[in-house]
Amino acid sequence: MPVRSNFQASNDLMNWIWNDLGNEYSDRNVPSANIVEAKEEYRIELAIPGYAKNEIKIKLEGQILNISGEVVENDEDQNERLVRHEFTKKAFSRSFRLSNWVDSASIAAKFENGILLVTIPKVEEAKAKPAKDIEIG
Repeated sequence: MPVRSNFQASNDLMNWIWNDLGNEYSDRNVPSANIVEAKEEYRIELAIPGYAKNEIKIKLEGQILNISGEVVENDEDQNERLVRHEFTKKAFSRSFRLSNWVDSASIAAKFENGILLVTIPKVEEAKAKPAKDIEIG
């Protein structure tokens, strides 16, 4: 049986904690996400350029954090026509199962330069503690 490195074990644990609830990355319009662990918090960074702030919804139901985007149709100028259309923007939805190690009441979000940043603080028990020597009795 191969020996697992701490990185592999940690990565497996993070994948379990941040279970992406079956979001597929094939042909669907699913924005890319980074999940970052810091000392005091987790951060989800979602790349969603082209969306306006009012087109993005974040909802927490139990331990499920759902981030979705809706396309709001705007009235185009009747004096212009689109000659070539390469920009695409479709509705999307991503859901993440949060662990018990987060303070769901303190989740915050901001949207800047096409990146949605969701900050999820850790509960006190999950924060990194300094190393401690244990005496052998």
